[in-house]
Amino acid sequence: MAKVTVIKTFPVVAFCAALLAGCGTTGQAASTADIITYDSSSLSNVTRVTDNHFRKDAVRVSPDGSKILYCEANVTNVGASVSFDQFSVMLLRDANLPSKTPIVTDPSFGPVWYDDSAGFVYVVYEGGSSKLVKSNIAGGGKTYVTRNSIGDYDSRPSLKGRDILCETGINGVRNLVRLKDDGTEVTILGKGDSPSWHPTENKFVFIQDGSVCEMDMGNNQVTQIYSAATDKNRNIIEICSQPSYSRDGAYILFAKGANTFITATTKTSKNIFTRSRVETQRQHLFLMNANGTGLTQLTSGNVDVFSPSWGIDNEIFFVANVQNATEIWKARLSVIN
Repeated sequence: MAKVTVIKTFPVVAFCAALLAGCGTTGQAASTADIITYDSSSLSNVTRVTDNHFRKDAVRVSPDGSKILYCEANVTNVGASVSFDQFSVMLLRDANLPSKTPIVTDPSFGPVWYDDSAGFVYVVYEGGSSKLVKSNIAGGGKTYVTRNSIGDYDSRPSLKGRDILCETGINGVRNLVRLKDDGTEVTILGKGDSPSWHPTENKFVFIQDGSVCEMDMGNNQVTQIYSAATDKNRNIIEICSQPSYSRDGAYILFAKGANTFITATTKTSKNIFTRSRVETQRQHLFLMNANGTGLTQLTSGNVDVFSPSWGIDNEIFFVANVQNATEIWKARLSVIN
């Protein structure tokens, strides 16, 4: 295992409410010698792209691989709680350089690209609710896709052509939605979240009950690709998030963590002890074949690695809370020829 860097970490408080499910994870105070590691046979050339210490999430590389849309909050403390309306959409006009352009000034999240690497769809938070909006990095203004939320909220869009997949809340349950980018032809597809289109076929990958699943739009058949593990004896429940296909559709990249409930004993005063359940979680990146075989863990260590996005030429981008900062990183997938 190759050490990437030695880091110090602080608690990373989950800011994943309904709209932000699958973002940065809840951790615990760590020692001063925590490291993020990777197997060089799977991952190589791991380098940091940004370096301003602001909290980041929702990384999306443009189809031509040259630019990045992502979300940033003006918060530098990795242990601070961050709410949805503190984020706004940023643009890196060069995917390899940290110089950013604030592309949406409103509270916003979850940008996704059109095929031309110029237009994009994102989630805007206004008037107490979230809705889908489309715009252009050249300054195309703001055109509403949904004037009102389809359900309790609209979030996590995925775009292919003019077809949008997203999630919405219905009676407290996350549901998948398909619609056109003008807001028409809205169809509720069933329970699930974080959908992502297949690049060429009429299907998509998504999360259902913490597991990675696939829906064939031809017959609405749902297939579980990766089953999240539950170890009741150890009180561990895995949670998968943010799955997406490679550009040729051969692989699926996703983040996975485990909620671990530990009974902790604390001395509060002389001869008086209290017992409590402490939740810890670490997310890391995983890769598998599109049929669910060949699962490979790409990152490890007592840090959080999340929000993976495919670049080009077997390159991936992601967010990691290393060196006391939540920054965008990139790496090359050695495991893919």
